[in-house]
Amino acid sequence: MFISVKPDLLAVELRTYGEDDLALRVASLGEEDMKRIGERAGELVLTVPNGLLAAALVRAAIEVLEGVAREPRWKRRRLKGIYPGV
Repeated sequence: MFISVKPDLLAVELRTYGEDDLALRVASLGEEDMKRIGERAGELVLTVPNGLLAAALVRAAIEVLEGVAREPRWKRRRLKGIYPGV
């Protein structure tokens, strides 16, 4: 499975999980890195709680950008003031 996401939306999803530093790096990612994130997110979506696409994308981005898997800084998303329209 592959999960397609635009860089600007991935940056927002990273921010909702407290990954502001990684969110800043997304704008400079190439097509190959975005493809790797989408492929890894497709694998992870089956393992994250409730199958949340956002959680899978964030974990995949962490793994691709940092080279190691880890939990996001925040376990729960914070949407207010971060997510557009919330």
